[in-house]
Amino acid sequence: MNIIGLATFKKYLFLVLFITPLLIIAQNSEFESVVSQDDFSSVSPVLSQMNNIKGWSLQDNGAWYHNIDRIPMSYENKSKPETPRQELGLENIITLELRRVMVGKEQYMALIHKYRDGEYEFPILEEDWTGFNSFEFYVFRGDKLQEILPDDFEYNTKWGVDLDALARGTYRGYSHDDDDVVEDEIKKAVLAVEKGEVVNNWNLVWGLNAIKNGEDEVFRFQIVKTFRKEYLVDYYTDVETWEMNITRSFWEVRSNVFKSFIRDAEEYLVDIDEGLVDIYYDSTYQNYYNWGVVRYQMADYQGAIDYFRKAVSVNPDTDDFMLYAFRGNAFSKKGMYQDAIGDFDKALSLQPKEIMDYSNWVKNYFNRGVSKYYLNDLYGACKDWNKALELGFGQAHDYVLEYCE
Repeated sequence: MNIIGLATFKKYLFLVLFITPLLIIAQNSEFESVVSQDDFSSVSPVLSQMNNIKGWSLQDNGAWYHNIDRIPMSYENKSKPETPRQELGLENIITLELRRVMVGKEQYMALIHKYRDGEYEFPILEEDWTGFNSFEFYVFRGDKLQEILPDDFEYNTKWGVDLDALARGTYRGYSHDDDDVVEDEIKKAVLAVEKGEVVNNWNLVWGLNAIKNGEDEVFRFQIVKTFRKEYLVDYYTDVETWEMNITRSFWEVRSNVFKSFIRDAEEYLVDIDEGLVDIYYDSTYQNYYNWGVVRYQMADYQGAIDYFRKAVSVNPDTDDFMLYAFRGNAFSKKGMYQDAIGDFDKALSLQPKEIMDYSNWVKNYFNRGVSKYYLNDLYGACKDWNKALELGFGQAHDYVLEYCE
């Protein structure tokens, strides 16, 4: 079944390594944590994120008042919050993120809400406050993104979406320096549900209101946590409910920001049923290639390498440079720089057949330069970065200025 063509995946080569040396080292350690876990579910890096969101609330005097990344208390247009708890607002958001979660062959999304949090040592007295950051997440089917943002949505309408969450979790005291904990917590929650150790009684409903007034286009939304009860879902997804709730408070972002948040994550959803077939039933070059790309996207770089190797074993004469470009990146992510250089050499020896593939082909010069840099071949790295820059890859400019005389 050769349904997903190479063109479908070529855009993903934009995940190239134009990153700093420190970040590459961090990603290598991240890989170690991925493969050391039970591989029943696999979590991608962040696919899209959204912050700088306006939080609006109706004030006691009937006026509307807003903060950035925080929904104000109902009195704040007249007086400031008096306690650390009140300073958090009715709700607050550091960032919203979407990651893909593979459960077997099923594709899910995890919505991660990072927020400012804290607690009193003496809650009744409201004394000795300690502030920290926390996050919560909900895992839901990937096709729900299309319900959140339908292709045919109309402005000046409201709709609600039942995310029918598979799993959820909360982690308090989160440090930005330990991003692996997000992935680990999502994996643990999904595994617990799938193995029958936990029954998820929580759900999430997303209410939306797309507004267009002249040239001004915004999305207003609320994310409501509720129980997995049909009558509650019906209530919160009802348009009249949203009209009532949004009269008190809501989040608001520019239309293009919200669209990018959903669509950027949606691009990583592959048509599994038609494009990915169990290897037992389909051992063709294309199927191995497709699985390799998916594993690469999930940051399972060893899995990607294994599938790409199988693809080459089936078709050793393939002239698709993208396979070697992907595998070269996967080797580099694992710190196997000599192997990466070999694959980038092979990719560069295969000229692209279509003009639209040229920019991706050129990036192999840049990526090969990164691998040479980590092998202490600064001369070779600079030669490749200059070549990439000469052929139109503008991001190489900063590397040439930083590392090359």
